[in-house]
Amino acid sequence: MPVGRPARYELTIVVLLALFWGCVGLNRFSIGLIFPLIVPEFHLAGWQLGLLISGTSVTWAISSFIGGFLSDRHGRRRILLPAVGFVGVMTAAMGGAWDFLSMFVVRDLLGIGDGVGWAVGQATINEESAPSRKSINQGVFTVGYTLIGVGVGSYIITRLTALWGWRLVFPIIGAATLAVLGALLVFMREPQKREAHRVDWRRALGLLNDPSVVAITVAGCAALTWLQIFVGFNPLFLTKVRAFSFAEAGIIASIWGFSGAAGQILIPFASEHFGRRAAAFVSAGISAAALALYILGGYEVWPMRILAGICGFCGFGTLPIVLATCVSEMVPDDIRGAALGMTNFFGVLIGTTLMPLVGGLLSDHIGFAVVLGLAAMAQVLVAASILKVRETAPRILAAKGAVVSQSAPELRAGP
Repeated sequence: MPVGRPARYELTIVVLLALFWGCVGLNRFSIGLIFPLIVPEFHLAGWQLGLLISGTSVTWAISSFIGGFLSDRHGRRRILLPAVGFVGVMTAAMGGAWDFLSMFVVRDLLGIGDGVGWAVGQATINEESAPSRKSINQGVFTVGYTLIGVGVGSYIITRLTALWGWRLVFPIIGAATLAVLGALLVFMREPQKREAHRVDWRRALGLLNDPSVVAITVAGCAALTWLQIFVGFNPLFLTKVRAFSFAEAGIIASIWGFSGAAGQILIPFASEHFGRRAAAFVSAGISAAALALYILGGYEVWPMRILAGICGFCGFGTLPIVLATCVSEMVPDDIRGAALGMTNFFGVLIGTTLMPLVGGLLSDHIGFAVVLGLAAMAQVLVAASILKVRETAPRILAAKGAVVSQSAPELRAGP
């Protein structure tokens, strides 16, 4: 945390940014929840469902890279706050969509603000956090998406939709986002910088020469594939394939989200003590196994809830590690925002743009169970990729340094 900033300010910024990211989670996750309703209303095919998910992701990918780069040059606050306001307005506009094309255009525009929020928000938290709390705080930021957007959102959105229809839900989410903007305008200050500098975006792209950066980027692509495939197609799998009710599908998704919120705190915490690689590897493997049983087991509602909880706890727990913490700890301070944006660019382009399109096409020809199988395979890829990433946890590196320093005199002394 910068000198002169109290710990209370750090907590305030982390909480406000987590609330904002929760609003992003609501606008992202809600589209999957209302698919069972808008498919007959808009006469949508599977490939159109994929486009409604991935369209937002294209603009997200581009704006994440550009927004992170601009915030490195012009400041975090100056770039982030307009993006938050834009997210609020475009979220509300989703309620006015009248067909596939109008919803697609609005969600494309929405992705601009969402993408800026990820790169700049994570860079801000990294710079405002004490070194011992960086991974935890970055986990709290992503918890906003999971706890509010998936956990609370799954329960509330399905019930508000049942009461008032899906169109009223989005103006409510937009209003909540604008309320968070008001609080950020009051409390957020520009993170203190050591010196003014001009950032060359080519330096961020040059990081792809680092094998660890490439591996963590692949892991990020796979982690986002798992997330977006499950978000988009799990409600349809539960209602169309397993014949669960719309309300029951919402409860299962809520358990997935609430468990994931816990995982996004506890697994990054474990990574401080056992290492980023070990924590992410074990978590991804368990998530893949639980999801495979979820798809293939044919279980009744309670086993499905439990498996969704395990899958969510472990799967969401890997997200802050592979998408934020490892990247932040690998790169120089002056290109952190651009680096987060660059790795997120590839992750979003593949994981939440290309793969939902593949999922939509598969759902038309093979079925929703096969589509969810892509999410399970994605977690296997996370586990494989993370083993190729160098360890970055400060506690682990310090311990290794202590061992080396203690053994050096013995080596010099000889037998």
